[in-house]
Parts: sequence; structure tokens; C-alpha cells
Amino acid sequence: MKILLAPNAFKGCLSAREFCSRASFLASAHQIKCLPFSDGGDSVLEVFSSAFPSAKRHFVRAFNAVGKEHKAPYLILEDGKTCIIESAKVCGLGELKKNELNILNASSFGIGQVIKAAYKKGARTFYIGLGGVAFNDGGAGMAMALGYKFFGTEGNKLNKGAAELRRLSLIKRPQNMPDIKAYGLCDVDNVLLGPYGSAYVYGPQKGATPAQVRLVEEAMTALHRAVKKYLGVNINTKHCGAAGALGAGIKGFLNAKLVSGAPFIAAKLGLSKAVKQADIVITGEGKLDGQTFYGKGPFYVCKLAAKYAKPVIIVCGVNEIKDKNLLKKYSVAKVMELSALAGGREKALKDAPFYIEKALRGIFDGKAEAVFR
Repeated sequence: MKILLAPNAFKGCLSAREFCSRASFLASAHQIKCLPFSDGGDSVLEVFSSAFPSAKRHFVRAFNAVGKEHKAPYLILEDGKTCIIESAKVCGLGELKKNELNILNASSFGIGQVIKAAYKKGARTFYIGLGGVAFNDGGAGMAMALGYKFFGTEGNKLNKGAAELRRLSLIKRPQNMPDIKAYGLCDVDNVLLGPYGSAYVYGPQKGATPAQVRLVEEAMTALHRAVKKYLGVNINTKHCGAAGALGAGIKGFLNAKLVSGAPFIAAKLGLSKAVKQADIVITGEGKLDGQTFYGKGPFYVCKLAAKYAKPVIIVCGVNEIKDKNLLKKYSVAKVMELSALAGGREKALKDAPFYIEKALRGIFDGKAEAVFR
């Protein structure tokens, strides 16, 4: 059989490429094609480096979300002009301990540092994966790194962080802004403000208390007003709440186009053609739940599989989808839950590679045809 592997990363556990490596035993009896996939959140760099082996990975000293310097990676494709940035690799939530989270003072400044470094290398088109960050400053820190200046109600220059932005009253453009074209690859549709905006939906994930969520909302409201007044851009639209409202920032400060990451990346990878040519499609992610079916990577893989009537196996750490009709609608023939296989979530997390291979062997050791009849 022709088997397509198109998994997402298992957040905080293993990469999409590592998932594919655990299925290498299938190659002895089947034709295997591996396309690590991303919806714009985690693993954007990995996905593009797998799809474009001639791309070069670079590193620059940049600040993480809480102001500690580290080596931040970015990718420049073979044309020398296209740069891929994964925001989680620069200012990521996953690299911080719980006691390091500081949503009111955390900043996207490092993103701007990476953009500047890539621009000096010759990059002019930027694809920025939005997701998994530890800040909620609306991209203001990124803009500061690129030369934008922010002033408070008393005329004083503001420092980095959402707490300062609550007093924002004036934005000044830089005189020599880099001439670039930017795209934000989004895995969520959230707007900037309100009950479905960045602060209220994602602030708690970044360690924010209810009181801090309200303060961040005030900061984002002030940012929205100032960007509209001084830059003429509405940043309270679809996707603007992504990645600590970095979506809003790259739209307002870089004039970026915000797009749903899954279909955009799928087009770059040729995923539709790969699904059409396959007999079986395997995808997966750490947690299969209601959010999966609102634009996440595995959902897009399933949509393509349903289009071409190809059966799908989903391998996940935890499965919270109980609606079998929903799964059937999107061509899902089988869900393999690692927690159930391991006898517990902690054990599945600790030994995920082992249980992924065990799950796949359970299906393909002479039983695959029966599963898909």
C-alpha cells in the first residue's frame, strides 16, 4: 500500500519528523511518503526544512519573551530571499518554567531581532508561524526592535511589555523601515479583543490571573486605538489574536497578510496531491479535541482525505472526540489513543515514540486491510 504520513508535532513531546521515524518499519512492506505538517503553530521550521532540504538554518542572538538572550533559529530558503520564522522558537512558552511566566512584562522584541537579522542576510519575504508564545504584547516589542517608538499619555517613551501599553497614546514610525512582504501563518481565528480575543482566551495559558487578563485586555485596547489612529490599520480582525496578538502586530506594523496556516502550508508542500496518491493517510497530534476541527493541522489532512475518499488513521496522545459520526464524516477510520495504550497519560508522554510505534504495529502487522474494509 501507499501510505502517507502527515503528522503534526506532539507539543512538548516529540516532533512531526520523529513521529515519522517511528513508522519507518512500514517501509519494508509498503511505499511510505513522509510529509511532516504544521498548521502555523509548532514545527513550522521543521516542516519547511523537511520540504526544502536546500534551505539554510541560521541563528541569531535574540531575547526570549522574558528578556534572556539565546540563539534563535530562522530558515532562509534556496532563493535567498524567503525567510521562515517560528515565533515559538524565539519567544516560546515551552522553554520557560512556570515561575518564569510574566505576561505583563513579557515581550515579542526577539521576533523583531530575528527579522532584522534575516533582512541583513537578504530576506525580503517572511512567513511567520504564529503560536506557542509566552507574551501578549500585540507585537509591540517586535515593532520596537524594528525602530517603532511608543509614547505614553504624559509624553514619556514606553518600555517593553503589555503593562506599559495601557498608557499608550502615540506611535511613531521608524524612518528606515525594512521594505519587506510578510505573511502570518495562523492556527486560530481569534480576533484581538473581547471574550474570544487573545487576552481572555490565551492569557491563562501564559500564566495570567483573572486580574492580569483584564490588564492585558486594556493594553490591547489601547494598542488597537493607537494603531488605527497613527497607522490606519484595524487590528481587531480575524487571526489578530493569534500568538499573544502577534498576528495583530505583524498586520499593523509590517502590513502583513494573515492566513490560515494549514491550507497555506499544505499548498507549499503539495499535500493535496500526496493525499490523492495515497491508499492510507496517517496524521496525529498530542490532543484530539474540539479545537482540532477548527482549522488545526490534522483536521485539514482529514478534509483532504475525505475529498479523495481516503481512509485516515489518527494517532493522538489523548482523544476527547466521542462523536463517531464527526470522525466518519472526515474519513477517519481509526483513532489510536496513546494514553489508553500506555495505561495512563504520564506514561504515554514519557515514552511517546515507543507507543506510537506500538500503535502502528498493532494496525499494520497483517491487520491493515481488515481495518479499512
